Amino acid sequence: MCLSFQNKYAFLKKVDSLESRSTKWECEKLEAVGDELDENGNRRTETLELWKRNPVECIKELMGNPEFHEHMKYAPEHLYCDPEGKQQLYENMSTGDWWWRMQENLPKGATIAPVILASDKTSLSRFSGDKSAWPVYLSIGNIDKSIRRKLSMHATVLIGYLPVSKLECFSKQHRALEGYCLFHRCMRALLAPLIAAGRNGVDMVCADGLVRRVYPILAAYIADHPEQCLIACCRENLCPKCCVARDQRGGTMRWPMRSVTEVCSILEAASQGASPVNFEKWGLRAVNPFWKDLPHADIFHSLTPDILHQLHKGVFKDHIVLWATACTEGGKLEVDRRFRAMPKHPELRHFKKGISLVSQWTGTEYKNMKKVFLGVLSGGAEEAVTRAVRAVLDFIYYAHFEVHSDDSLKQLEDAWNTFHRFKHVFVHLGIRSEFNIPKIHLMQHYVTSIRELGTADGYSTEGPECLYIEFAKMAYNFSNKKGYTSQMATWLQRQKAARRQDDYICWATAQDQITESQEDDDFDDGKSDSEPEDEQSPQASHKAPSQAEEEEQLANGFKIAKKPAYARAKVFELVKDFGAVDFTRCLEDRLHQLAGPSSRRRTGNMSLIIENSSVAVYTQFKVKLPHIPQVSLIPKTTMDTIHAHPAQAATAAHFSMVLAYDPASNHSTDSENPPGRHSRNSLTRAYALSEAMCYTAGISLDHATLPLVYVKWFTPFNTHDRVNGLYTLSRSTCQHRRFASIIPITDIICSCHLIPVWGTSMDRTWMSDTVVELCKKFYFNSYLRHHDFVEFQYLVDRDEL
Repeated sequence: MCLSFQNKYAFLKKVDSLESRSTKWECEKLEAVGDELDENGNRRTETLELWKRNPVECIKELMGNPEFHEHMKYAPEHLYCDPEGKQQLYENMSTGDWWWRMQENLPKGATIAPVILASDKTSLSRFSGDKSAWPVYLSIGNIDKSIRRKLSMHATVLIGYLPVSKLECFSKQHRALEGYCLFHRCMRALLAPLIAAGRNGVDMVCADGLVRRVYPILAAYIADHPEQCLIACCRENLCPKCCVARDQRGGTMRWPMRSVTEVCSILEAASQGASPVNFEKWGLRAVNPFWKDLPHADIFHSLTPDILHQLHKGVFKDHIVLWATACTEGGKLEVDRRFRAMPKHPELRHFKKGISLVSQWTGTEYKNMKKVFLGVLSGGAEEAVTRAVRAVLDFIYYAHFEVHSDDSLKQLEDAWNTFHRFKHVFVHLGIRSEFNIPKIHLMQHYVTSIRELGTADGYSTEGPECLYIEFAKMAYNFSNKKGYTSQMATWLQRQKAARRQDDYICWATAQDQITESQEDDDFDDGKSDSEPEDEQSPQASHKAPSQAEEEEQLANGFKIAKKPAYARAKVFELVKDFGAVDFTRCLEDRLHQLAGPSSRRRTGNMSLIIENSSVAVYTQFKVKLPHIPQVSLIPKTTMDTIHAHPAQAATAAHFSMVLAYDPASNHSTDSENPPGRHSRNSLTRAYALSEAMCYTAGISLDHATLPLVYVKWFTPFNTHDRVNGLYTLSRSTCQHRRFASIIPITDIICSCHLIPVWGTSMDRTWMSDTVVELCKKFYFNSYLRHHDFVEFQYLVDRDEL
């Protein structure tokens, strides 16, 4: 192959030579002198290694990366959702108030690079061992948050590994404090280049090719609660952002934010042996903070909301679930029964053993449990308990919005106030005696943080935790497990060099292809422009029919297989296997409707369909969910699968619940109502049928090109439960028979999920596969997806206000 290297050593030398233009790793030796004495009577010392990269150089690489050209902001902006400019929108950091305030404090023409830091200690060993790493990540708020969240875009970079040590050279009583001091000492050394750059600015070549004077300023720090307290130099039983009293964290009173100047003066006085009054009151620790010299930085405003640890794991899982379960009649056993009997849905995890026996929870389990928890609780607990749980769930869902307006922020704050209005029921029932819980108190800072720095989804700790896979665990696996930090840094350096080389090759190849294409356009091959293309040539048929059909389907909002699962299913088989008892009548009504009013006069009372008539039956299809900015900023095709599977030998039947337009509402003329907001949306059980059945009666319907769906209707969305706020519905019947009809596939909006109305105690005969048939009344689950929450909770509540 004529390689330029002959062995591994020579190959790695080649790779190392590729990284000449990027930021190099450096190792700084730190010495910790303890208070323990060795056998010679001398103080014990420990040498620690801080591996770091220059953060300013990393910011230069991010600012100048041409891949981010379309996703960069160089100045703050104001967005509004109304022509009058009364409803402000908050999404990326550029829409927040912090950037506008910083811009006024800097020289005219200055460009701010809002620095976003993240850190968290993680374990590297598997099953046993104490190997750990403490990575520190950096990104900038100029890059769109949707790009920052994509690991493949490498918009968040690793800038250092903090030393992890047990500090055995110190006595136990001083070991914890010295660990705090070591963290701030390392962070101060790591971020030292930001001091001069933040004060004077640095000329940088940006992604658009222009040179700007850039001021990198610490704007946000992503961390969980223990590390936030470590950063803020306070104890973990207090708020790291405000001056709330230790016994007042469970209230709604607003407390002033901590002041950087005041806290630094208190810490300096404490280090000199003084005893400031607020030192103990604010729960401070006597350390030298790394952020005191960073220009224009306010660390207390920079600590961002943590949806994963504060809301999902902390407030919801560790507190609300335990309290509400204890308040439910029947306790854990009743809650587990309801989780086991919950109807299934493809986007919902089924807890087949309940939730009390789950020993190890992840973020996925938290999210799936909260999708149905309000429905599980309804009927089994007091009204105040249900209202308190609903308020917490509403707060979590509002906090997930990717775009906030003044209205949605008001709803977010109202949910927080509603919880505090009903939380005392847990005291009355003897579940709690007080609510001095830091994570519950931190909920009051969400609105302020969103207005300052943009929506909370851009600062989730889920991102840094996913980065552990590449920057910590994979790098550790490629080391020999001894002196692994230096080997991890070297491995990451080589990985980046290979990635940059690969990007360059792709770019160069694309440029060559563009040049060749231009040359081909200039070359005259002798063919006349008017000469028709050969119909049998590959150029004329390069697009397969199936691809064209798929594009046409997506344009209509659905996607279905080319071949049906049952090509020639008999009508009596649909009645027997699919339970479509009124299929014949519904199909005849549909055929008469499509053929026109004169068709009934021609056929009279003659039946158009016989039991041996054949139709093609599909067992699933997909519909495109509408784009909702609160759910996703970037318009993307999100497909929702609709199932209609008959019972098999080892599996039960599965028919999806779907949200569909009621034909009686004449929805085709109502173009102003978006999907999901129609005045007569109804819930149905869906059976997907193909267009072939339109031809079995011998009637030619050229315009009937869309597949049809046989549905059994539920009652429309007219009433909702006054306690949990969920819409209630039941089966729609006519003369004691289920009301059914056949509708076009384009009338299907999306799949949905129903929660049975359990009552005080659940019927023990109900099971997950049979509860839909046995139960008579249901709740529409508006917490299944964020799409459903926006349509059936946020917009409804906003309109009522």
